[in-house]
Amino acid sequence: MDIAKPANDLDIAVIGGGVAGITAAYILQQHHRVSLYERNDYLGGHTHTVVIPDGPDAGTPVDTGFIVLNDRTYPLFNRLLGRLEVTIRPSDMSFSYYSAVTGFQYASRNLNALFAQRRNLVSPIHLYMLTEILRFNHAARRSLQRQALGGLTLGDFLRQMRMSRAFRTRYILPMAAAIWSSPDDDVMDFPMATFARFFENHGLLSVRDMPQWYYVYGGSHTYVQAFGRRFEGRVLTQTPVRGLKRDDNGIDLRLADGSTRRHDIAVVALHADEAFGMLEDPTPDEKRLLGPWRYSRNQVFLHTDSEWMPPLQRAWASWNYYRAPGDSRRTPITLTYDMNRLQDLRTRRPYFVTLNPPRPIAARKTVATFTYHHPMYTFASLETQAELPRLNGRRRTFYCGSYHGYGFHEDAVHAAVQASASLGGRL
Repeated sequence: MDIAKPANDLDIAVIGGGVAGITAAYILQQHHRVSLYERNDYLGGHTHTVVIPDGPDAGTPVDTGFIVLNDRTYPLFNRLLGRLEVTIRPSDMSFSYYSAVTGFQYASRNLNALFAQRRNLVSPIHLYMLTEILRFNHAARRSLQRQALGGLTLGDFLRQMRMSRAFRTRYILPMAAAIWSSPDDDVMDFPMATFARFFENHGLLSVRDMPQWYYVYGGSHTYVQAFGRRFEGRVLTQTPVRGLKRDDNGIDLRLADGSTRRHDIAVVALHADEAFGMLEDPTPDEKRLLGPWRYSRNQVFLHTDSEWMPPLQRAWASWNYYRAPGDSRRTPITLTYDMNRLQDLRTRRPYFVTLNPPRPIAARKTVATFTYHHPMYTFASLETQAELPRLNGRRRTFYCGSYHGYGFHEDAVHAAVQASASLGGRL
């Protein structure tokens, strides 16, 4: 049975307690009875704030997944934060590159950081790379406006433009890999039209037109806590849903403990591959639209070891790309977030979040470890996005998640708002 014009007071299961599920549950409680299922022992998904447990900075909240938002491309998430009365404050958004192979390093913060190594003031390679950034930005914007990027990958475009090896390995690939948490080869295969559109929307094809970035004051878990205070439905943490079976009258959720729960509607707020794997009776359209999605796996460490930052402190930035000896184009990205800079932390110790360090971080400097997954974008997966909303309401099932867009918080919120609107809810 499909849902065309849903009645009020439906019994709805929202599966997944990340930002998509939180947003859907918050909206749907306006007219329906909502149960929010989450497999972890906390809500938030990638919104995972660690409160430093001991030492001189005990009690300090440090984010490890979702960290920043901006005033241009996060309109719905900003609206959600406003509804929840959550405070945001300005953040610093800058990028650095350091190669432990060559010792080369620079950052984007200012001229002092751009020429952190003074010899680069007279380096033809570095100076030429800076001119190539301007050339790439101009060509990408012009090609986007002319709709001349169809069928091209980022790699195709770089070859077409004859961009230098320094530009590829020291700027565009590290920058893109940092944004999407993907190895170089995956970034090279990224569809160029989507890549250019994202860069244009975020002011990355300009040296001046940048949005203002913000962090959630008190840690991003603040908005999750605010949701919890305002949510009137049931929250079931540590309750993994293993299967989902549908009939004309409702939906059965098969839980990890072997029990089943019956609901009128299911809103599946999970990664696309998880959603697809949960369906016990997928339709041809669900197979076609959810099946192509794949996710990268990233090991994440919250720690206090500055070894993962560039050796020159004037080359430090908010996002710091690290190229290790022996890295290949398939090696997972190593990226370190300077949390003191991003969250304006006033702490005795520095705090960093590092993705995929190529060697272990000392246990005495490690605060916590996590595994996060990020959607991988190919022509096959991107071709599904225009049709994903068509799945909503079919067989009493609705879908939302960041894979409906670029893979970020705003995309998850947008998909949740879209799914909730089909059920009579508004943000």
